[in-house]
Amino acid sequence: METVKVENVKKTYQLGKTFVPALNGVNFNIKNGEFTCIVGPSGSGKTTLLNIIGCLDTPTEGTAILFGKHDVSKLNDKEATKLRRGKIGFIFQTFNLIPVLNVYENIEFPLIIQGISKEEREKRVNELIDEVGLREFVKHKPEELSGGQRQRIAVARALVTKPELVLADEPTANLDSENGANIMRIMRELNEKHNATFIFSTHDQRVIDMAKRIIKIEDGRIKEN
Repeated sequence: METVKVENVKKTYQLGKTFVPALNGVNFNIKNGEFTCIVGPSGSGKTTLLNIIGCLDTPTEGTAILFGKHDVSKLNDKEATKLRRGKIGFIFQTFNLIPVLNVYENIEFPLIIQGISKEEREKRVNELIDEVGLREFVKHKPEELSGGQRQRIAVARALVTKPELVLADEPTANLDSENGANIMRIMRELNEKHNATFIFSTHDQRVIDMAKRIIKIEDGRIKEN
């Protein structure tokens, strides 16, 4: 089954009287369980593409079908929110953690929103804390941790809801080479263990080297290897 099917997707933004094309007829499919890297320079359209796949934006033309049945352009706000909450995990380069919550609470938070029972929350959160190597830091707040540790929290938080699709926008951009490599290793291990589909954008060659599939984007157009 295909997790993502993108057909002739175009996206144009209006800035005053000027129309700026971000995507120019993008086509590709991503199957369940793939570990895919979208590569391109700044301004190439990769973030716009991830936002559309993640139901944070809609195409100007074309279709983006998720999980074989959800057309992003036809979802209303409530439907898009439900899909993001239930089936999609996000990992941001700026971490987007809640500063007043500790490690455990940051990872647990999406489950509280979903109404998951306390017993199930404890099981899932503790499992992922161990998998990303943060057991000794569970009571720490984000400001007390390194960039690499914060990104591990973000990875665990993205996976705790057991999403079918995980989107990561420049996940190593704010990390040094060692921490960046560790985050990618963890993501790949979790991809293999949980069979979640991973799509991440980057222009970091070290990250590209760990991808199972590479999709290149230039000037809003796909040029796949």
